[in-house]
Amino acid sequence: MNILIVDDERFQHDELATVIEAVSPGNDYSFASSYDEALERLAERPVDVAFLDVEMPGGGGLELARELRRLSPSTNIVMATAYSEYALDALRLFVSGYIVKPVREDEVREVLANLRNPVERVADGEGADQAGRSDKPRMRVKCFGNFEVFDADGRPMRFARQKEKELLAYLVCLHGATATAGQICAALFEWGEPRRNASYFRKISSALRGTLRRAGYEDVLVHARNAYGVDAGRIDCDYYDHLDGNRGAYAGEFMYQYGWAEQFKYGLDHY
Repeated sequence: MNILIVDDERFQHDELATVIEAVSPGNDYSFASSYDEALERLAERPVDVAFLDVEMPGGGGLELARELRRLSPSTNIVMATAYSEYALDALRLFVSGYIVKPVREDEVREVLANLRNPVERVADGEGADQAGRSDKPRMRVKCFGNFEVFDADGRPMRFARQKEKELLAYLVCLHGATATAGQICAALFEWGEPRRNASYFRKISSALRGTLRRAGYEDVLVHARNAYGVDAGRIDCDYYDHLDGNRGAYAGEFMYQYGWAEQFKYGLDHY
Protein backbone atom coordinates (compact mmCIF):
# COMPACT_ATOMS: atom_id res chain seq x y z
CA MET A 1 0.00 0.00 0.00
CA ASN A 2 0.98 3.61 -0.54
CA ILE A 3 0.58 5.28 2.85
CA LEU A 4 0.74 8.99 3.63
CA ILE A 5 1.34 10.08 7.23
CA VAL A 6 0.61 13.73 8.01
CA ASP A 7 1.77 15.12 11.35
CA ASP A 8 3.77 18.21 12.32
CA GLU A 9 5.93 16.19 14.75
CA ARG A 10 8.55 14.02 13.06
CA PHE A 11 8.74 11.45 15.84
CA GLN A 12 5.02 10.83 15.36
CA HIS A 13 5.70 9.98 11.71
CA ASP A 14 8.29 7.41 12.71
CA GLU A 15 6.22 5.94 15.54
CA LEU A 16 3.10 5.49 13.43
CA ALA A 17 5.04 4.04 10.48
CA THR A 18 6.66 1.52 12.84
CA VAL A 19 3.25 0.41 14.16
CA ILE A 20 1.75 0.15 10.67
CA GLU A 21 4.71 -1.85 9.39
CA ALA A 22 4.44 -4.22 12.34
CA VAL A 23 0.84 -5.18 11.50
CA SER A 24 1.00 -4.78 7.69
CA PRO A 25 4.56 -5.01 6.34
CA GLY A 26 5.79 -4.06 2.89
CA ASN A 27 4.21 -0.63 2.44
CA ASP A 28 5.56 2.49 0.73
CA TYR A 29 5.47 5.57 2.96
CA SER A 30 5.47 9.29 2.34
CA PHE A 31 5.38 11.96 5.03
CA ALA A 32 4.10 15.50 5.37
CA SER A 33 4.20 18.01 8.20
CA SER A 34 1.53 20.47 7.03
CA TYR A 35 -1.66 20.86 5.02
CA ASP A 36 0.13 22.20 1.93
CA GLU A 37 2.88 19.60 2.05
CA ALA A 38 0.28 16.82 2.27
CA LEU A 39 -1.37 18.05 -0.93
CA GLU A 40 2.06 18.07 -2.60
CA ARG A 41 2.63 14.44 -1.61
CA LEU A 42 -0.83 13.51 -2.95
CA ALA A 43 -0.02 15.19 -6.28
CA GLU A 44 3.20 13.18 -6.59
CA ARG A 45 1.55 9.76 -6.45
CA PRO A 46 -1.72 8.01 -5.54
CA VAL A 47 -2.33 7.31 -1.85
CA ASP A 48 -4.20 4.24 -0.60
CA VAL A 49 -4.40 5.28 3.06
CA ALA A 50 -3.77 8.70 4.62
CA PHE A 51 -3.22 8.97 8.38
CA LEU A 52 -3.95 12.56 9.40
CA ASP A 53 -3.32 14.48 12.59
CA VAL A 54 -6.14 16.86 13.58
CA GLU A 55 -4.16 19.99 14.46
CA MET A 56 -1.38 21.07 12.10
CA PRO A 57 0.16 24.30 10.78
CA GLY A 58 -1.46 25.78 7.69
CA GLY A 59 -4.79 23.98 8.03
CA GLY A 60 -6.29 21.34 10.28
CA GLY A 61 -6.64 17.65 9.63
CA LEU A 62 -10.42 17.82 9.22
CA GLU A 63 -10.06 20.47 6.51
CA LEU A 64 -7.38 18.33 4.87
CA ALA A 65 -9.67 15.30 5.04
CA ARG A 66 -12.37 17.23 3.17
CA GLU A 67 -9.88 18.25 0.49
CA LEU A 68 -8.50 14.71 0.14
CA ARG A 69 -12.03 13.35 -0.30
CA ARG A 70 -12.57 15.88 -3.09
CA LEU A 71 -9.25 15.29 -4.84
CA SER A 72 -8.98 11.53 -4.31
CA PRO A 73 -12.30 9.85 -3.32
CA SER A 74 -10.70 6.39 -3.28
CA THR A 75 -8.10 7.35 -0.62
CA ASN A 76 -8.91 5.92 2.79
CA ILE A 77 -8.63 8.56 5.50
CA VAL A 78 -7.72 7.67 9.09
CA MET A 79 -7.59 10.33 11.79
CA ALA A 80 -4.72 9.63 14.20
CA THR A 81 -4.84 12.19 16.96
CA ALA A 82 -4.67 12.84 20.67
CA TYR A 83 -8.01 14.70 20.52
CA SER A 84 -10.91 12.28 20.91
CA GLU A 85 -13.47 15.12 20.90
CA TYR A 86 -13.18 15.41 17.11
CA ALA A 87 -14.57 11.91 16.51
CA LEU A 88 -18.08 13.04 15.52
CA ASP A 89 -16.75 15.62 13.06
CA ALA A 90 -14.53 12.93 11.55
CA LEU A 91 -17.47 10.53 11.29
CA ARG A 92 -19.40 13.12 9.32
CA LEU A 93 -16.53 13.16 6.83
CA PHE A 94 -16.92 9.38 6.33
CA VAL A 95 -13.36 8.56 7.33
CA SER A 96 -12.18 4.94 7.48
CA GLY A 97 -11.11 5.15 11.10
CA TYR A 98 -10.32 7.30 14.13
CA ILE A 99 -7.50 6.23 16.42
CA VAL A 100 -6.25 8.08 19.49
CA LYS A 101 -2.54 8.55 20.20
CA PRO A 102 -0.49 6.85 21.34
CA VAL A 103 -1.49 4.42 18.59
CA ARG A 104 -1.66 0.71 19.35
CA GLU A 105 -1.06 -2.20 17.01
CA ASP A 106 -4.50 -3.73 17.61
CA GLU A 107 -6.25 -0.46 16.66
CA VAL A 108 -4.19 0.00 13.49
CA ARG A 109 -4.72 -3.64 12.50
CA GLU A 110 -8.49 -3.26 12.94
CA VAL A 111 -8.61 -0.05 10.90
CA LEU A 112 -6.59 -1.53 8.03
CA ALA A 113 -8.80 -4.61 8.01
CA ASN A 114 -11.95 -2.50 7.65
CA LEU A 115 -11.08 0.25 5.18
CA ARG A 116 -13.95 1.96 3.36
CA ASN A 117 -12.16 1.32 0.07
CA PRO A 118 -10.37 -2.02 0.52
CA VAL A 119 -6.85 -2.16 -0.91
CA GLU A 120 -6.04 -5.38 -2.72
CA ARG A 121 -2.74 -6.93 -1.72
CA VAL A 122 -2.09 -10.09 -3.71
CA ALA A 123 0.14 -12.59 -1.95
CA ASP A 124 0.79 -16.30 -2.49
CA GLY A 125 -2.48 -18.18 -2.60
CA GLU A 126 -4.65 -15.06 -2.61
CA GLY A 127 -5.27 -14.70 -6.32
CA ALA A 128 -7.91 -17.39 -6.56
CA ASP A 129 -9.75 -15.99 -3.56
CA GLN A 130 -9.78 -12.49 -5.00
CA ALA A 131 -10.97 -13.74 -8.36
CA GLY A 132 -13.68 -15.83 -6.78
CA ARG A 133 -14.87 -12.93 -4.70
CA SER A 134 -15.16 -10.62 -7.71
CA ASP A 135 -17.62 -13.06 -9.35
CA LYS A 136 -20.11 -12.81 -6.50
CA PRO A 137 -23.21 -10.67 -7.12
CA ARG A 138 -23.33 -7.48 -5.09
CA MET A 139 -26.19 -6.57 -2.82
CA ARG A 140 -28.13 -3.49 -3.97
CA VAL A 141 -29.05 -0.85 -1.42
CA LYS A 142 -31.06 2.36 -1.74
CA CYS A 143 -30.38 5.07 0.85
CA PHE A 144 -31.88 8.16 -0.77
CA GLY A 145 -35.49 8.48 0.33
CA ASN A 146 -36.39 5.35 2.28
CA PHE A 147 -33.77 2.71 3.07
CA GLU A 148 -34.37 -0.45 1.02
CA VAL A 149 -32.32 -3.57 0.28
CA PHE A 150 -32.58 -5.78 -2.81
CA ASP A 151 -31.09 -9.12 -3.81
CA ALA A 152 -29.23 -9.84 -7.06
CA ASP A 153 -32.56 -10.36 -8.88
CA GLY A 154 -33.90 -6.99 -7.76
CA ARG A 155 -36.32 -8.39 -5.19
CA PRO A 156 -36.71 -6.60 -1.83
CA MET A 157 -35.04 -8.50 0.99
CA ARG A 158 -37.23 -9.44 3.94
CA PHE A 159 -36.13 -8.94 7.54
CA ALA A 160 -37.72 -10.68 10.50
CA ARG A 161 -37.33 -7.55 12.66
CA GLN A 162 -37.33 -3.90 11.63
CA LYS A 163 -34.36 -3.30 13.97
CA GLU A 164 -32.44 -5.91 12.01
CA LYS A 165 -32.94 -3.84 8.85
CA GLU A 166 -32.10 -0.67 10.78
CA LEU A 167 -28.83 -2.19 11.99
CA LEU A 168 -27.85 -2.90 8.39
CA ALA A 169 -28.81 0.67 7.45
CA TYR A 170 -26.54 2.08 10.15
CA LEU A 171 -23.61 -0.10 9.09
CA VAL A 172 -24.13 0.86 5.45
CA CYS A 173 -23.91 4.52 6.51
CA LEU A 174 -20.45 3.86 7.93
CA HIS A 175 -19.31 2.99 4.39
CA GLY A 176 -16.84 0.31 5.41
CA ALA A 177 -15.76 1.85 8.72
CA THR A 178 -16.68 0.00 11.91
CA ALA A 179 -18.47 0.79 15.15
CA THR A 180 -18.53 -0.96 18.50
CA ALA A 181 -21.65 -2.58 19.92
CA GLY A 182 -21.88 0.28 22.42
CA GLN A 183 -21.77 2.94 19.71
CA ILE A 184 -24.43 1.12 17.69
CA CYS A 185 -26.69 0.70 20.71
CA ALA A 186 -26.39 4.41 21.50
CA ALA A 187 -27.55 5.24 17.97
CA LEU A 188 -30.27 2.63 17.52
CA PHE A 189 -31.63 2.35 21.06
CA GLU A 190 -31.88 5.90 22.32
CA TRP A 191 -33.88 4.81 25.35
CA GLY A 192 -33.75 1.73 27.53
CA GLU A 193 -31.52 0.04 30.06
CA PRO A 194 -27.99 -0.52 28.67
CA ARG A 195 -27.76 -4.19 29.61
CA ARG A 196 -31.10 -4.95 27.98
CA ASN A 197 -30.11 -2.98 24.90
CA ALA A 198 -26.86 -4.96 24.63
CA SER A 199 -28.79 -8.24 24.83
CA TYR A 200 -31.22 -7.11 22.15
CA PHE A 201 -28.35 -5.97 19.95
CA ARG A 202 -26.85 -9.48 20.09
CA LYS A 203 -30.17 -10.91 18.96
CA ILE A 204 -30.65 -8.60 16.02
CA SER A 205 -27.03 -8.85 14.88
CA SER A 206 -27.35 -12.65 14.90
CA ALA A 207 -30.65 -12.39 12.99
CA LEU A 208 -29.03 -10.08 10.43
CA ARG A 209 -26.19 -12.55 9.84
CA GLY A 210 -28.79 -15.26 9.23
CA THR A 211 -30.77 -13.11 6.79
CA LEU A 212 -27.67 -12.20 4.81
CA ARG A 213 -26.46 -15.81 4.81
CA ARG A 214 -29.75 -17.08 3.38
CA ALA A 215 -29.62 -14.41 0.68
CA GLY A 216 -26.03 -15.28 -0.25
CA TYR A 217 -24.52 -12.12 1.23
CA GLU A 218 -23.04 -13.38 4.50
CA ASP A 219 -19.64 -11.88 3.69
CA VAL A 220 -21.17 -8.39 3.40
CA LEU A 221 -21.21 -8.16 7.19
CA VAL A 222 -17.82 -7.56 8.83
CA HIS A 223 -17.36 -8.45 12.49
CA ALA A 224 -14.10 -8.63 14.41
CA ARG A 225 -13.44 -8.03 18.13
CA ASN A 226 -16.45 -5.85 18.93
CA ALA A 227 -16.11 -4.02 15.61
CA TYR A 228 -19.08 -4.16 13.25
CA GLY A 229 -19.29 -2.91 9.69
CA VAL A 230 -19.94 -3.89 6.09
CA ASP A 231 -17.70 -4.68 3.14
CA ALA A 232 -18.52 -1.67 0.97
CA GLY A 233 -17.05 -3.43 -2.07
CA ARG A 234 -19.89 -5.98 -1.95
CA ILE A 235 -22.63 -3.35 -2.11
CA ASP A 236 -24.10 -1.30 -4.97
CA CYS A 237 -25.48 1.82 -3.30
CA ASP A 238 -26.72 5.25 -4.44
CA TYR A 239 -25.11 6.76 -1.34
CA TYR A 240 -21.72 5.26 -2.18
CA ASP A 241 -22.04 6.44 -5.78
CA HIS A 242 -22.70 9.94 -4.47
CA LEU A 243 -19.59 9.83 -2.27
CA ASP A 244 -17.58 8.73 -5.31
CA GLY A 245 -18.65 11.84 -7.21
CA ASN A 246 -21.82 10.70 -9.01
CA ARG A 247 -24.08 13.28 -7.40
CA GLY A 248 -27.20 13.28 -9.58
CA ALA A 249 -29.46 11.08 -7.44
CA TYR A 250 -29.47 12.94 -4.12
CA ALA A 251 -32.49 15.24 -3.69
CA GLY A 252 -32.24 16.03 0.02
CA GLU A 253 -33.85 12.86 1.40
CA PHE A 254 -31.71 10.28 3.15
CA MET A 255 -33.05 7.27 5.09
CA TYR A 256 -35.85 9.43 6.43
CA GLN A 257 -37.35 6.61 8.52
CA TYR A 258 -34.37 6.73 10.90
CA GLY A 259 -33.77 9.72 13.18
CA TRP A 260 -30.08 8.96 13.69
CA ALA A 261 -29.51 9.29 9.91
CA GLU A 262 -29.67 13.08 10.30
CA GLN A 263 -25.97 13.17 11.25
CA PHE A 264 -25.08 11.52 7.91
CA LYS A 265 -27.54 13.72 6.00
CA TYR A 266 -25.76 16.71 7.53
CA GLY A 267 -22.57 15.53 5.87
CA LEU A 268 -24.32 15.16 2.51
CA ASP A 269 -25.85 18.64 2.77
CA HIS A 270 -22.70 20.46 3.88
CA TYR A 271 -19.70 18.78 2.23
